[in-house]
Amino acid sequence: MSQEKVKNRWIIVIGAILVQLALGSIYSWGTLTLFISGGAFLKEPAEVTIYIFGVSLLSFGFTMIFAGKLQQNYGPKKIAIIGGILIGIGAIASAVMTTFIGMLITYGIIFGMGIGFAYVCPIACAAKWFPDKKGFINGIAVAGFGAGAALFNYLIKWFSVLTIPIMFLLLGLIYLALVVGGAMTLTNPPEGWIPAGWTPPPPSEDTGISGLELNRKEMIKLPQFWMLWTAFILTAICGLMTIGAYSSFAKSDDTYLINATDFLIIVGSLAALFNGLGRIFWGKMSDVIFYKKAMMISFIIQAFLMITLFFTSGNNVFFFIWVCIIYFCYGGNFATFPTATSDLFGSKNLGENYGIVFTSYGIAGFLGATMVLTFVMLFGGYMVLFIAMGVMSIFAAIIVFLIKPPKQ
Repeated sequence: MSQEKVKNRWIIVIGAILVQLALGSIYSWGTLTLFISGGAFLKEPAEVTIYIFGVSLLSFGFTMIFAGKLQQNYGPKKIAIIGGILIGIGAIASAVMTTFIGMLITYGIIFGMGIGFAYVCPIACAAKWFPDKKGFINGIAVAGFGAGAALFNYLIKWFSVLTIPIMFLLLGLIYLALVVGGAMTLTNPPEGWIPAGWTPPPPSEDTGISGLELNRKEMIKLPQFWMLWTAFILTAICGLMTIGAYSSFAKSDDTYLINATDFLIIVGSLAALFNGLGRIFWGKMSDVIFYKKAMMISFIIQAFLMITLFFTSGNNVFFFIWVCIIYFCYGGNFATFPTATSDLFGSKNLGENYGIVFTSYGIAGFLGATMVLTFVMLFGGYMVLFIAMGVMSIFAAIIVFLIKPPKQ
């Protein structure tokens, strides 16, 4: 392949960021619920409408099972465009849904399905173009997903002034334009292409690289797959629970100094930027110190922050820092887990293999979003919930430490 073609691979990254920027709007639920719950649009309070967020994450995760295989068969461009259309339909149809069930279908199931179709396409495509720096590129490719909420938190606030139905209509049109526009850049390199002068690293237990190329059926028979899958559930629940509940925690007690709505919007928006930065940072770290060490470090930091988050309720600065760094660590999952999937099971079938690994995120999303109300009702507050999340993160670190690459 010519040098000119090699330079063009960076266009894929630009397209990936545009796609992921729109998909990351799912993390704006904490802001969106401030304007649609409790009688403003839906009569149900935020503690109930959180199930819409949970269903959208579940729909997202399980759609990836089919999307990973479909993009491998039909190409990332077509499948990403289908995802963009579904996202647009889900958001626009929400403009006329004033019931919990209606919103559950449009902004939960349909919107989540659209994200599932589009999400894997830029990841799989970029991984084929950048085998020499896959962790870093994975991080950049999905950074838009983490940072997208920073943009859409403010768009939701501004558009809500125009009425909630118009807000959903405008959001849907923007989602559609970003995803379809970005999808037009997604084309795979020729079969077997590698960058000039690059040699694949050898298999090693220290790095966790297997050197194997396994398909989906072979992968799911291995204990390494189930260990990776379980670790993803445990660590993702922490970040997703924080995203879905930081505002409800802040407003759960009138004596908390962190309960101002404008302050919480700022926290959510800046934390979303940290989510995006975390994807790039931990992705790069997985290239430098390899995915196992990068994962364990981020999981341990996250565990400490989750266990102590409850005690930041009396200080805006500490609450802001804790939430932002939790987002930062959580965001790293979306760069390190596809890298781990590639290193353990090969890059040839990364799209379909990561689609299966990512079902763990769907489960984590539903549990992380919906278990908040259950924990709070059972234990009368958020402290036990946060401690439980921290313990889960510690278990995730232990599991990753025990993973060894499969052998032929």
